[in-house]
Amino acid sequence: MSHYLAFDLGASSGRAILGSVENGRIELREVHRFENGPVDVAGGLYWNLLGLFAELKTGLAKALAEGVSLAGMAVDTWGVDVALLDSQGKFAGFPRHYRDPRTADILPWAFARLPRERLYERTGIQFLTFNTAFQLAAMVRDQDPVLSSARTLLFMPNALTYLLCGTISAEYTIASTSQLLDPRTGGWAWDVVDALGLPRHLLPPIAPPCTLAGPLRPALCAELNCEPIPVILVGSHDTASAVAAVPAEPGSSWAYLSSGTWSLLGVELDAPVITPASLAADYTNEGGLGGTTRFLKNIMGLWLIQECRRDWQRRGQAVSFDEMMHLAEAAEPFRSLIDPNAAVFVAPGAMPERIAAFCRDSGQPVPETPGQILRCAMESLALRYGLAVQELEQLTGRRLERLHLVGGGSRDDLLNQFTANAIGRPVVAGPAEATALGNIAGQALATGELASLAAAREAIRQSIRTRTYTPHATPAWKAAAETYRRLFC
Repeated sequence: MSHYLAFDLGASSGRAILGSVENGRIELREVHRFENGPVDVAGGLYWNLLGLFAELKTGLAKALAEGVSLAGMAVDTWGVDVALLDSQGKFAGFPRHYRDPRTADILPWAFARLPRERLYERTGIQFLTFNTAFQLAAMVRDQDPVLSSARTLLFMPNALTYLLCGTISAEYTIASTSQLLDPRTGGWAWDVVDALGLPRHLLPPIAPPCTLAGPLRPALCAELNCEPIPVILVGSHDTASAVAAVPAEPGSSWAYLSSGTWSLLGVELDAPVITPASLAADYTNEGGLGGTTRFLKNIMGLWLIQECRRDWQRRGQAVSFDEMMHLAEAAEPFRSLIDPNAAVFVAPGAMPERIAAFCRDSGQPVPETPGQILRCAMESLALRYGLAVQELEQLTGRRLERLHLVGGGSRDDLLNQFTANAIGRPVVAGPAEATALGNIAGQALATGELASLAAAREAIRQSIRTRTYTPHATPAWKAAAETYRRLFC
């Protein structure tokens, strides 16, 4: 039996997951959990990088206390955010959080230097104001002094890897989220870098996933009384690891939905799709394991529901996720709908009021009760998923037989059923711990314990249970889809 440690950092929490690989199966056990929310400093949002590093050391200490010998450890986080290092290898300033407001109006500035169509043709990435390219462009525009002192950048999982082992690199899957990478060559798009006024020296060497970064720093080995454990680069972008854990059967035609704070809905391809049609539909091409491309759409996900719950809790209305689902199920169907990707829903705070205001402004009945608000959000998400599946079929020319739904959202029975109804085909839900499974599988690929991505998926199929949701109430959902298109497309 081999043991690996996965550090998985999500939008609200981080976890240290101990994974064991034996006889073609993977077992997981959480050994440490910690908070990972943005820190608000004078109106700016930042990562608590050093606090997170301390939590990683605590997680490693707890794993070692289990008495196991670790064959590796690896970090994954969400994409786009970066930390900057100065010429002495020290951090220059605090790393910004992608919800920081400084990029809200950056697109016109960036497009004046590089037209939108050209930027997409070179990078194949969906336009989101918080993409790395735009975060750095905002620093150029604002003449941020931190940028002038920076020698290189590290994407956040690679920054934590640097703290663990001292290696400077940009793992490919996380680099591919930046809108600074050429997905055809796998190298940096230097013309994009130059057009935005970014110093070329900021961009470190690109490293493939499932490779060794280096051994744990000697000082950490001494502090934790352990051997120099291998620190591994997996699919450092959490969605890359989650997609690697999709338990799809070989030869089947499937889409995936990684369901969490964000919903990432797409297909796995051998090459990027960069066409006028994919630009118009706002699809993105990101790197995956095994040389694959993740062709996908970013959709505002469970953030809508999480923020509603957080707002109600602040008012003293404690409600569990199970209770929220019961309230939504009891509410009137299709009373009002929202566009989940509307800019008004990006920032934290007052989500119930913003959902109500959106419905009012679009001439629909205003949801008033928690059940009405939640049903509105969930039905709208499902209908947006349905539209995305249709777009994927048109853009790729393939018929998708089923949707594999992985991540924390796979536990949400009501939303999963809504999703099956909206897309009109089966939804296979699970595993919930897809990112951690993909992280562990990526480490086993790096050490040679698993031979290929196909072998990793076979091990995951043998290790988990899934649940299938079949579509029903088709006429009502088709009518609702037409209403959604009329309102928002």
